[in-house]
Amino acid sequence: MSLALTLVCPGCRTRTAERLDVRTLERRGDELVCECGLRYPVVDEVPIVLPDPTTPFVEDEMAPVAQALLVADGPDDAAYPRLVEHLSTYLDAHWGDRASPADPTAFAMAAFAERLAGLPHVAAAVELGCSGGRIVAELAQRADRVLGLELSLGSLRRARRLLDGESVAFARRMIGRHYATATIAPGDRAVDRDRRQLVCGDALDPPLIPEIYDRVVALNLLDSVARPRQLLRVLDGLCKPGGEVILSSPFAWASHVMQEHERIGGLDPAADVRALLGPRFTVVEEAEVSWALRRDARSAVSYRTYWLRARKR
Repeated sequence: MSLALTLVCPGCRTRTAERLDVRTLERRGDELVCECGLRYPVVDEVPIVLPDPTTPFVEDEMAPVAQALLVADGPDDAAYPRLVEHLSTYLDAHWGDRASPADPTAFAMAAFAERLAGLPHVAAAVELGCSGGRIVAELAQRADRVLGLELSLGSLRRARRLLDGESVAFARRMIGRHYATATIAPGDRAVDRDRRQLVCGDALDPPLIPEIYDRVVALNLLDSVARPRQLLRVLDGLCKPGGEVILSSPFAWASHVMQEHERIGGLDPAADVRALLGPRFTVVEEAEVSWALRRDARSAVSYRTYWLRARKR
């Protein structure tokens, strides 16, 4: 495994004012093992590298018809119906252009993929909050090696199969708790395993070696974590000098995600994001990017997201 795809143990990592000490993990069968004695499972070729590896909601990849039957009687806010709805929304958002039947309201990541297409080639890239894996696939078009980190194991297991070039059937939400089967064929967006890695981990405490990535990406994640300022520090910490950070956010703060004091800025949070990145970063590009998430056949949520690309000095 190359340096950029090497994982470190989050359980024994220590930091002082002078240095950061880490131990790398070694693959042994279906687990990753640290010299400190901690072990992390590998599920469906996806390592779960968390201080508490039981954190992600582990679910068997059932057929879409079975999923639809299990959620039909609700309630809406139960864990499994929420997971199936989440997968419907974000698999379409990432791969809607490769899905059948086609849905013209899907593929919400199109505008982001277009912006990434114009970037120069780099050695190593990482995406925090990679969800269904499409941006990992787009980053791989312009990077030798790519790592995608995501907390949802259900999303990662499907992303792994898609990036392997396999077709994936999923339950697409139509109305209420009624679903129909759709199938994604990734086509030319498959990525060889020796060039990419998917990891189930916490974006606020990623099990990654710092300052080795030329491109660090977090799209629409800033307002989805409990501590957005910590996420900005993580982006800075992973980015090597001369590398770049790319982030986007609609700043759709929500009280069930974070406490009030964790929200960034008031009327102009973009200005505060730039200030928090500090003088070590030079803004290369700013833009407003449209983003619409399909909820079902009759509704979608539309956002206007702030896009920032900044180079680390």
